[in-house]
Amino acid sequence: MFSMPSIPKESPVTLTLLVINIILFAGQSLPDGIIPNSIFTGNSLTSMGVLYGPAVQDGQIWRILSSGFLHGGIVHVGFNMYLLFMLGPQMEQGFGSLRFCLMYFGSLFGGALAVLLFDFSQPTLGASGAVLGLAGAMFVALWARGVNPRQSPVFGLVVLNLALPLLVPGISFWGHFGGVAAGAALATVLVWLPEKNRASKSANSLSHGVALTVLLAALCLGVPQLMVT
Repeated sequence: MFSMPSIPKESPVTLTLLVINIILFAGQSLPDGIIPNSIFTGNSLTSMGVLYGPAVQDGQIWRILSSGFLHGGIVHVGFNMYLLFMLGPQMEQGFGSLRFCLMYFGSLFGGALAVLLFDFSQPTLGASGAVLGLAGAMFVALWARGVNPRQSPVFGLVVLNLALPLLVPGISFWGHFGGVAAGAALATVLVWLPEKNRASKSANSLSHGVALTVLLAALCLGVPQLMVT
């Protein structure tokens, strides 16, 4: 099921996510003054888009989403986009674009929520929470179908990415952890339970997946208002 993918022509969500991430990283790399008479620079894009709890608390709620599409360097974006390229096409084609989209954005919100809860004042950015959430979802889906997740060709890559916050200073542990937890939870709702309960209707699992994703997004909006800075 999870062999090396080709260019994701039949995976529109994956392709769109790859393009958006790459374009925004290119925008982050713009030097000052590259656009005449404009205040826009790569630095301003990063500073206005990074997840930062006090700024979200002040009403800059777009940071919850934008931070998941910005990166701190070529290695950072390269690692995340490679994992997305490895996982995305076959997951999207195997589970459907809507379920895949819920897993990705639910994982993004899960990573952001964990950062807001446990690392409120630490600026955080990157798609790691979302793509590692896909990995968590993949493992749950494989397990539900009786396949050992360690047989996946990306197992080692995922383990390395999970270990990076413990090995490299400055990488958000909570963003990674929250993304994996959210991805696993969404796969449980969207894949595991329907697989185990054949009487479960597909529409029900989708509605539950939508509800969980909306709940994660709502918590991202609500938690900053409860934090004391």
